[in-house]
Amino acid sequence: MPTLIVLLHGVGQTPADMAPLAAMIAAHGPRAAVAAPPAAWPYDLGPAGHQWFSVDGITEENRPDRIRAALPAFVATVEALQRAHGAGPEETMLAGFSQGAIMALAACESRFLARRVVAIAGRCAPLPQAWEQRTRVHLVHGRADGTVPVQHSERAFERLAALGADVRLDVVPRAVHRLAPPLLDRAWDAVCAGLQAAPQRTPTQTGNNTKLVS
Repeated sequence: MPTLIVLLHGVGQTPADMAPLAAMIAAHGPRAAVAAPPAAWPYDLGPAGHQWFSVDGITEENRPDRIRAALPAFVATVEALQRAHGAGPEETMLAGFSQGAIMALAACESRFLARRVVAIAGRCAPLPQAWEQRTRVHLVHGRADGTVPVQHSERAFERLAALGADVRLDVVPRAVHRLAPPLLDRAWDAVCAGLQAAPQRTPTQTGNNTKLVS
């Protein structure tokens, strides 16, 4: 069965913001089905766009509660897409940018929702205490990201590795918080790896965990 790739946009965005990655998948991954749902709620800090949770007045202290409150709607959206495409978790990849990546990581912490998460410029809030071992994780983050600093993905990598997850971290030099080259190219590499057509690289590797820094 083809892989179902669910593309998850950032806060204040729409599915159209994931179009560059969707186009790369369509051109190079013909056996993949792509879905790009809008987040559940209208963006409350602008006239357009959507959000899974509000960032109005957000702090390190209240962020985890907002993410937890958003999880039921997020999981329901993914499961509805799985039913529509006849795909189970084993055939599903979640590829999220920013808030989309945050939600994908949170949703897969303790349930088998997807076999792979590609988390682009995201974070774990808080860092997980456990991880669903059937879900592999590929973190992609720009070194020059001023919105969600790269240290969040570095901490997530260390914690997930310590929990026994199959996790990769790809840090992209000079990339900022935008789904455009070179971050987009590395995001496609991560999706491609999930489709078992990964480009050749020469990473340093320990066990199942790989950290790519260039």
